[in-house]
Amino acid sequence: MPTKPARQLRGAGGAGSRACLTFILSDHPHRPSRHFDGALGFTLAERVPEVDKSFVLFQSEDITRARSAFNLLNTLGVWLPVIVLILLVLGVYVAKDHRRALVGAGLGVALAMLALALGLAVFRSVYLNGVPAEVLPHDAAAVLFDTVVRFLRAGLRTILVVGLVVAAGAFLTGQSVTAVRARQSLAGGIGWLRGGAEQAGLRTGPVGTWVGAHKRALRIAAVALASLALVFWSRPTGKVVIGLALALLVALAIIEFLGRPTERTAEVSTTPS
Repeated sequence: MPTKPARQLRGAGGAGSRACLTFILSDHPHRPSRHFDGALGFTLAERVPEVDKSFVLFQSEDITRARSAFNLLNTLGVWLPVIVLILLVLGVYVAKDHRRALVGAGLGVALAMLALALGLAVFRSVYLNGVPAEVLPHDAAAVLFDTVVRFLRAGLRTILVVGLVVAAGAFLTGQSVTAVRARQSLAGGIGWLRGGAEQAGLRTGPVGTWVGAHKRALRIAAVALASLALVFWSRPTGKVVIGLALALLVALAIIEFLGRPTERTAEVSTTPS
């Protein structure tokens, strides 16, 4: 069972001793023979012997230090993301230009993930070159390293995409010339589609008026729902983040398409200056 080797890695050996990494083959409580004995009455399965063997994969005095580093990484993996998130939020809050600070924070997080991914690649090469072949074969060492860091790599890709999406969203909602032109072009395209639909007899009626009067609240609700979906997603990946971002863009476009200006807004816009 996978938990026993993990316990051996954490508990085998002490300071200054030659520790070993052991793979344990123990009898599983739900092995097929017990299922046949109890459920189907297949007595021949009783002759299947119980397996309780262990194999020493390798011995090294460095296992104790590796175990300590593993426990430290577990602790840091829980608290460091929380601390970094709090610091980012505080930095954006105290900044004079919140939107520009959010763009910088998103790009900074993305660059940090790229640097960490590069560091992992370099460390993997150093680790594989430093492990003696008589202690652990090169292929086994590579598989062991890739297995240990597979969730870290997935997390790096996810956070990288999140940082880029946040930076892009903060930039496009800003007051720069590029952002304003992008929003105007998008609004113009959606308005052209809405006008064509109204000419064809497809009118939103009271729903469109209500949506137009509550556009801001609906946009905030759409962003909040997308954020909650990302937070409560069991194992978000980069593809999940991109999918949620695209779904959010579609929802915002639908709100813009359905929303019609209220009568007061229309009167103000048509009043000559």
